[in-house]
Amino acid sequence: MLKYRMVASDFDDTMVDDTQIIDEATKKAVAAYIAKGGRFVLCTGRMISSILPYARELGLHGEVVGYQGTVIADIDSGKFLEEDSVPFETALKLIEFAEERGIYYQYYYKDTFVIEKESDVSREYAKYAIMPPLVTGINTKEYLIANRISPTKLLYIADAEAVRALIKEINARFGDEVLANTSKKFVVELVKKGIDKGVAMKKLGEKYGIPAEETICIGDSLNDLAMLKYAGLSVAVENASDEAKAAADVICPACNAGGVAWVLNNLTD
Repeated sequence: MLKYRMVASDFDDTMVDDTQIIDEATKKAVAAYIAKGGRFVLCTGRMISSILPYARELGLHGEVVGYQGTVIADIDSGKFLEEDSVPFETALKLIEFAEERGIYYQYYYKDTFVIEKESDVSREYAKYAIMPPLVTGINTKEYLIANRISPTKLLYIADAEAVRALIKEINARFGDEVLANTSKKFVVELVKKGIDKGVAMKKLGEKYGIPAEETICIGDSLNDLAMLKYAGLSVAVENASDEAKAAADVICPACNAGGVAWVLNNLTD
């Protein structure tokens, strides 16, 4: 019998590197773990539309967690089962905060990202996201106001040197309304306060009767801390941030060295 009946893994920089290719060893390890009765969950900051192709490539069924815990969706249908959006008034304040400082921002609505017009940044992001944006043709703040949108998530793109200071300022200024953290050196991710990957994994654990003590969570960055703290066994990949490593019980091989496969093959029984 498996000691850990559920394993949750972040995707970018945890399961895959910048190539975004899932290696065959990882696919085999996931399949073998599921065959033993384990439940494997991708838990990512990506849009659902962006992570579904990879979940299906792995042969997964059931739930996938996206938008940093904000959305739990069904893999087979793509249907959102749960969604906790950023309230309209909070989103408007975060957009005005970004515009005052000249920070590039985008928000997420109807499972894609919203922009006024195409740019080098949006085109590069679309390649990463495997999803075209919603191009409004008007200022995206005005589009948000006109449609009273409560976005699923907001994202800033900034100089890597400025990201930590931005997170600190946002959490100090809007900390009662929003959680700010990061998954990449150059991004700030913004979701509704009280929602994170740890909350999402707790919901799935309760649904399937799998306690935290029988759950492994694997991650690499600040937005993984909540699920690392939730897990009975927390694992950080070798390439993880210092904060993720400090929160982990185990350090496994890096994302480009089969870290997730190593965990499934060595720690679950």
